[in-house]
This record gives sequence, C-alpha cells and structure tokens, in this order.
Amino acid sequence: MPTRALLLILVSAAMHAGWNLILKTARHKLAFNVFMHASAVTVFSLFWILWQGSIPPPPTPVVFFALGAGFFFAIYHVCLTASYDRMDVSLAYPLTTTGPLYIPLWAYIFLGERLSLLGGAGILVVFLGAYILQMREISWVELSFPLRNIRLPGVLLALSAGVFYSGGSIVDKRAVTVADVFVYTYYLDIALFLILAANALLSDARHRFVEEIRAHWGRGIAAGFVLFLSFTTYRVGLQMAKVSYATSVRQASAIVGVIGGILLFRERFG
Repeated sequence: MPTRALLLILVSAAMHAGWNLILKTARHKLAFNVFMHASAVTVFSLFWILWQGSIPPPPTPVVFFALGAGFFFAIYHVCLTASYDRMDVSLAYPLTTTGPLYIPLWAYIFLGERLSLLGGAGILVVFLGAYILQMREISWVELSFPLRNIRLPGVLLALSAGVFYSGGSIVDKRAVTVADVFVYTYYLDIALFLILAANALLSDARHRFVEEIRAHWGRGIAAGFVLFLSFTTYRVGLQMAKVSYATSVRQASAIVGVIGGILLFRERFG
C-alpha cells in the first residue's frame, strides 16, 4: 500500500471514530444521525461551490454506485445506531468493525483481488485485534462473549453492521476506480442522507429530528464536518489501495473508539 494511501486512511480512521463518539452523546441517535448526514451534505455542497463555483451533476454510473453503496451503508448506520442504544460504545464499536473478515471474499468474487499470504495474515491479525478490543479481560468467557450472546439485540446489531459495511465497501472500491472520487462521495452522502431520512420518517425518530437540531445543533454541524473529512480522506486513499487492505487499515478507528468511550463516557474496559 502506498504511504500516501496509508496516511489518508489512518486520518479517516480517526475521523470515523470521532463522529461515532459524537453520535453516542445524542439522546435520539437515529434522528441525530440524519441531522449529521444533512450537515455533511451541506458542508460538501459548500466545498463544491467554493472550489468550482457550482455543484456538478452526477453521471449515470455515479447515481447507480451511490444508490448501491448508500443502501448498504445506510443499513450499516441503522444497525450501528441501534446497537449504541443497547450496549456501551466501547463494546459495540469494535464488533461493528469486523467487516474486513468478509471483504477479502467479496473482493475476490466481485473485483478479482488477490491477496498475498502475508497480507491475508495481516487482515486476520487486524480482525482479531478488533475482536479482542471488546474484551474486558483475556479469558475464554470474554473471548466467547459475542458467540454466547449472539441473540442479544446489541451484539447482533453490531455484528450485522460489519456485514453490511463489507457489502458497501465493495461497491465503494468499484466506484472510486471508474468515477471521480469527489463527485461519487458527494452523491453517496446524499443517497445515505435520503435513505436514513426515509427510515426516520417511518419511525418515531421523525418526532425527534427537530428536537435534536434545537438541542445539539452545534454538535450536529461538527459531526457532519468530521463525517465529511472521514468520507473524503478514506475514498481518496481507497483509489490507491486494494479494498481488503484499505478497510483493514481503517479498523485502527476501533482503538480510537475504545479510548474515547473510556475517557469521554467512563465506560469500563479491561
């Protein structure tokens, strides 16, 4: 992986954990998530206007890629948000980062990616690291926690988030390979916002949206800006690297998420 790609993806990892930590502070997380994406779209729109004077129309392939990836990532966000309502972020977040375990298989089938033995071993180490991070102590009881509690809503939702994230990552890689990365990322965020907003309108979150804006407008704008940085830096880096490696490096965000959960929310950790 090129050094530039590595650095961009590490920056994205820190930003990714950052907006997750801000999301955790919201009372009504689904409503705040919609607000956060609306803020990110606004920031991105201002970026286009200041950079090029106007917002570029999406080419047809970008529309399909954005809708496809947006579908997977929207479900990821819904599962992620719901898991935070049911368990500590320092426990839930590492479980949501298990996507790299499935991505090499999808990348092999749909993208024709081939990994070296050393690269595959590295991905496995990253997965085990993310898995071990949720343990309060090194023991069989803690090691088997997700398996023993797979039926608990918080655990199942967190693991499901990782599965859906892996699907979106494959669409992501294909998109940044054939389309302008900034145009694609912009319309991906719009697709995400629209899907999440539709989901919120069909749930009780529609009554909480205005409440979240009034109570946490500054926090929502900050989260949107962080989300914008996370989206763009990751996908620029993804252009230069195999998706299996890129998503594994991004799991460094699990470390930031755990540390943030401990320092900001006083969550217990072994």
